Amino acid sequence: MPVLLAYGDADSIPPAHAAEFFALLDGGLRDAMLGGSPPPASRLAILPGTTHYDILDTSQAEKLITDFLQ
Repeated sequence: MPVLLAYGDADSIPPAHAAEFFALLDGGLRDAMLGGSPPPASRLAILPGTTHYDILDTSQAEKLITDFLQ
């Protein structure tokens, strides 16, 4: 099942921890398309200047979610 992990860069979860969560979903562990391997179904986004309080108020989050669901 594809998962979208979205964090703010000023959030309580450090970006390094977000990357660890993404790695548990097989993300960021290989070069997508190298040797014909497809990119992982899950995605990681770290939005600048946001926290978990205001991340959904940004136009970036709206586009990110819309693109992921298509």
